[in-house]
Amino acid sequence: MPRTFPKTLALLLVLALVAACNRQKEAPGTPGGGSPEDATRESLQLLRDGKFDLFWKHALPPADFATLRADWPRRNAANEPMSDEDRAKFENGVKRLTEPDAEKKLFADLRPTLVRFDRDYKDQMPLIAGIGQSMALTAIDQAKDLTLSQKRQLREAVNIVGPWAQTVSWGDQAKAKQAIATVVDTARQAHLSTPDALHAMNFEQSMATWSTAWLGFKRLLDVYGLSIDKTFDSVSIDTLERGGGSAHVKITYTLLDKPIQTDATMVLLDGRWYDSDLLQRVRDEHARLAPPAPAPAPAPAPATSVPARPGTAATPAPPVADARAR
Repeated sequence: MPRTFPKTLALLLVLALVAACNRQKEAPGTPGGGSPEDATRESLQLLRDGKFDLFWKHALPPADFATLRADWPRRNAANEPMSDEDRAKFENGVKRLTEPDAEKKLFADLRPTLVRFDRDYKDQMPLIAGIGQSMALTAIDQAKDLTLSQKRQLREAVNIVGPWAQTVSWGDQAKAKQAIATVVDTARQAHLSTPDALHAMNFEQSMATWSTAWLGFKRLLDVYGLSIDKTFDSVSIDTLERGGGSAHVKITYTLLDKPIQTDATMVLLDGRWYDSDLLQRVRDEHARLAPPAPAPAPAPAPATSVPARPGTAATPAPPVADARAR
């Protein structure tokens, strides 16, 4: 479990929306979509419902989907060895969430904190939320793997979620019980055990775990009055430009009844539309994970030629579509 995981929770909602609002459509379980709007809309529906296996099959051409599944064991592997301390923390956390009467035990541990929050910190929520909002905006600005459009969208989302966080009754004990019950139920359904088992999951197992976590996360936010389904269902999609096998679409949705806009570049491949950014990321990741091809035996060179440097990197594949400045 990465040490930075707790810090990502504040951004999880808006990151999920960014990911969701740069995808595609058609009938569930089939790749691509018949129009840019249909392709985007169906992807959003699959993401909303946590059907991540069908989403990937829909959002990628068949060959790229097959590559994604084949690459998954390497994608899913731990990036770095986990320390014994972190491993013990993970396993202890799973045990606490899944043991009998976990809901009662966790609430008993949390209740003094809720009482102390209402007594000492409730009036400071504007300051606390403001600090969290500032930290989130800084993290977005420093992110290197987000486009300008995605950063702009994230900033708008954070600036909406921040004021909402100031109004939530975080010390409400009834809501805390509901939230704990949701987290415990989600952990039990996910069948978590050890970090090694988590990293050893195949594609289908990982998608099922993602789905369980995502649906649980939505239920958790519902407890505090933030409906993710309402946000997904508010999406409207318009094609701004189309021609030459590509299209530029505008996506508008509401978060806590505030409108946010983003855009995406779609490409037409074999009669179906795909998000060019998503497809490019999958292909780039495949290139990163693929084992290097064996170097060909050097051909005899004339005595006057300069020897080639061994290990020269191959030229990267051209992008899926010309990048639009966004």
